[in-house]
Amino acid sequence: MSCVDTKTVLELTIDEVKNMKSGFICTNVQETDLAGHSQNSRWYKELLEIADEKIGEIITLLKEEDILVVMADHGNDPNIRHNRHTRENVPLLIYKKGITGVSLGLRSSLSDVGATVCEYFDVKQPQNGSSFLRFL
Repeated sequence: MSCVDTKTVLELTIDEVKNMKSGFICTNVQETDLAGHSQNSRWYKELLEIADEKIGEIITLLKEEDILVVMADHGNDPNIRHNRHTRENVPLLIYKKGITGVSLGLRSSLSDVGATVCEYFDVKQPQNGSSFLRFL
């Protein structure tokens, strides 16, 4: 399903997590990108608060073998005085029950996430990227 409203997107994700026996869910929260391009810090903050609440709900639903990856595809600072993508490093947050305080360091590419997903599902590795699954 495709939609833009952050709360709706994450509620749909929660429904999928509740009903899924196994598999892979990829959720794209698009509104933070829109708020960044709009240079609207207040909207950006509100969206982050919604995401924080809903990610907390998702975490409570995860099983021992589940891994939650939260990341951005690029920087988009709403206060930089232009509406183009910014080049800062993007956050990469990983949650897995029972694991705390692991630093994955500064990754050289977002393709590391794809490589990790491939290793987790035991499928052919992509051309680019280094899996960080061993740290989880």
